[in-house]
Amino acid sequence: MRNSISVKKIVAGCAATAVWLFGGLFLNASTALATNDIGFDAQWNLQVINVTEVWAISTGVGVTVAVIDSGSGPNPDLTQNLNAGRSLIRGRLGDSSTDVDTVGHGTHVAGIIAAQNSNTIGISGIAPNSKILPIRILDSRGDGSESDLAQAIRYAVDQGVQVINLSLGGATQTGGLQLALEYAAENEVLVVAAAGNGGQKAGTTYPAGNDLTLAVTAVDQTMNAPSFNQSGSYIDISAPGINICSTVRVDAVVDISRRCAGADEPFVTMSGTSMATAHVSGVAALIYAARPNFSALQVREVIIATAKDIGIAGRDEIFGVGLIDAYAIFKALGYFPDKIVFPTVSSLGQVGQESVGGTVQIPESERLQWYRCLSPGEATLAIPMDCVAISRAQRSVFIPTRKDVGSFLRFGTLITVGGTPQMRFSATTPKVTAIWTTISTLEVETKIPISKLLDTASTGKTSARILSGPCKIVRNILIASDSGTCKMRIIAEAKAPYPRLARTVVIEIVAKSEVTS
Repeated sequence: MRNSISVKKIVAGCAATAVWLFGGLFLNASTALATNDIGFDAQWNLQVINVTEVWAISTGVGVTVAVIDSGSGPNPDLTQNLNAGRSLIRGRLGDSSTDVDTVGHGTHVAGIIAAQNSNTIGISGIAPNSKILPIRILDSRGDGSESDLAQAIRYAVDQGVQVINLSLGGATQTGGLQLALEYAAENEVLVVAAAGNGGQKAGTTYPAGNDLTLAVTAVDQTMNAPSFNQSGSYIDISAPGINICSTVRVDAVVDISRRCAGADEPFVTMSGTSMATAHVSGVAALIYAARPNFSALQVREVIIATAKDIGIAGRDEIFGVGLIDAYAIFKALGYFPDKIVFPTVSSLGQVGQESVGGTVQIPESERLQWYRCLSPGEATLAIPMDCVAISRAQRSVFIPTRKDVGSFLRFGTLITVGGTPQMRFSATTPKVTAIWTTISTLEVETKIPISKLLDTASTGKTSARILSGPCKIVRNILIASDSGTCKMRIIAEAKAPYPRLARTVVIEIVAKSEVTS
């Protein structure tokens, strides 16, 4: 049997012999107003990676990204940016049209990268003026062979692309694939690959597990890891991968609840590390357009070096180096002037869980101080009037206690600017709570015991009840029955030193068909 790859394996964990697809914060106001795409408001992902500010500098002009997938198009928001597609199935390279996507995955990935912007329809791609070279190696079931993948990589390199997007993968790799990746590296082509959607217990996915690729995993809107994410030292970086609005074929039959840029228009949401991978490829296209003489290694290094650290401090096996940040990349390249920067804070707002203050980007601090505040707020130079300094909290790490429940925390620093002492305050943390859920996203048909879903600083007995959504609790087990938003009330009975704790939480449930490599 041939080694294979597939969209499904990366998305939902198919057989080990295939190649699969993997699933399918600061907003510049002036840029947002100039973008008249009707689906732009649904693109939370663009705001999180700070890409709209970069469009004044680069939109991807002159850069071609190869999307080796299930084909791409047609779609009115994408077709203009599609080069002539190719089909490579069972070793046969044919001059197929771009209209070969029978799965829908490749079109969605391509739209994240290069959908046009400001054309009054649809969405905006991350590099809206870049070009896509679609190479179809996956059949109508989303399956393909590793030998076809290796040949497609070589073909893409020979066509002069700067970036290759691989939102697919399998459990192993052959010598042929290794040689193809080496060929791409020798020709200064950056290869970006999906880390996989097999969950925490899955093994390394390839080609993401190869050091010659940039391996990408997914985060949701709260910067948490979706339940389908894999983990491992091979993961390099994170990008948005939940409910991503993008293009599909004009004749695609899709669930109307997933429409995201007009009820009758060919734009839907998909989830998975496939979608996350396309974000990194799009940002790479922006870099190449601005710095056409950069080597693939230079592009990779600036992406890694400027990522926003999330999760535990430093590189980890869940998020890699952290979240890709387009603004930080272009600032590092010298395109944005210095501005006032503030201390940062990384916190889940949970009692007993570390809150970490960051001072890397500001001058050396003379004093650190944590504050307990009554209301949320952005970073500021002014002393927040509703904040009180917390005694014995003068280190970068602070662990919230029951005294902090219901409050918001700020991290403050005292520095000297031009000989004048100045306090700078971080934005606030989430409201501190003593009860929370451990998971924010589930796949349809997932069953999880309430005891594993809830966590609390209290020792009181926990329970939950459904308020609304496609979910139910049977014998203390939460069952995700359909895609949508599950709203729950979680409770911990009073147990000293805590009173009765209660909180309303939301869990996003995504269909397995939405999760792609």
